[in-house]
Amino acid sequence: MDGTLAVSLIGLDGISVESLNGDNVPLDVMGAEFGGFIKSIRLANTGLNTGEILQFSLVTEKYIAFVSEVTPDYYVLLVLRPDGNYGRARFELTRAKRLLRDELA
Repeated sequence: MDGTLAVSLIGLDGISVESLNGDNVPLDVMGAEFGGFIKSIRLANTGLNTGEILQFSLVTEKYIAFVSEVTPDYYVLLVLRPDGNYGRARFELTRAKRLLRDELA
């Protein structure tokens, strides 16, 4: 997808299972931080009762990062350039979820 810098399948622990990273994006650090963030949200969510975390994004000066649930234990981390196509990224993450879910179940 145009604008993609890196993509990684990460476990809930933030450790990468598989990655593609042609632009030296700090995926290991991002994965670890986002894994911790997901755990924190899950703990806080017990009082909010909003359900599972399906997807969230972080937009910075250098990156647009999406974290999208594949299963409750696995997430796809997709990193785009700041001018990347936000809508297309969400569409492709939905497609990837369907393809990967059966492999990881």
